[in-house]
Amino acid sequence: MRTSNPILRFATLGLAISWAINGYGQNVAAVQPSSTHVPANTASSPDTLPEPSATSQLVLGPADIIRINVWKNADLTQTVTIGPDGFISLPLLGDVHVAGMTANQLAQELKAKLAAYVVSAQVTVSVVDIRSRQVFMTGQVGRPGGYPLIAPISVLQLIAQAGGLNTFANRKEIVILRNVGGNVQRLKFNYNSAVHGDPKQNISLQPGDTVIVP
Repeated sequence: MRTSNPILRFATLGLAISWAINGYGQNVAAVQPSSTHVPANTASSPDTLPEPSATSQLVLGPADIIRINVWKNADLTQTVTIGPDGFISLPLLGDVHVAGMTANQLAQELKAKLAAYVVSAQVTVSVVDIRSRQVFMTGQVGRPGGYPLIAPISVLQLIAQAGGLNTFANRKEIVILRNVGGNVQRLKFNYNSAVHGDPKQNISLQPGDTVIVP
């Protein structure tokens, strides 16, 4: 019902305007964008150094393949093969002798050498492929070939790693060839005795050993 009182009409109009303004403000607040927080594990987070390789304490040698990562510097990050002379070639540094060092030692060496070119260089070195420390399996096994010698391993363990003996393998006449001071030694291994716990058959392999399963 319309009122003829001008003062009451003015108050009513003012209240309606107030409601409209307040309602509009609430609607605007409801559609405000939420915070643009970026989780730390997204692509926009700072680069992180890769974890050191599990083989970082192995002594490097010729033919080993290593990955050198210089943090936030793609031009200096390289995958290289150690040459027969024990050297690798790197940008800025040229030829660097690395044979005889562990991956951790090499990382510290490269960090020191790069200090003249890169401010606060952070370097990690990981082993991609071990070729200087290998043992070889040939003959009647599932997977003959070369195997990296990362940790101490026995003949029995290497046979298992190579897929086990084939059906017609001569279990009692297995031979390990080992080069000692330029002379080749022949060490006999009896598989049947080894699986029954004979301590004489617990032969630990050395780099360069070749296990022959006739």
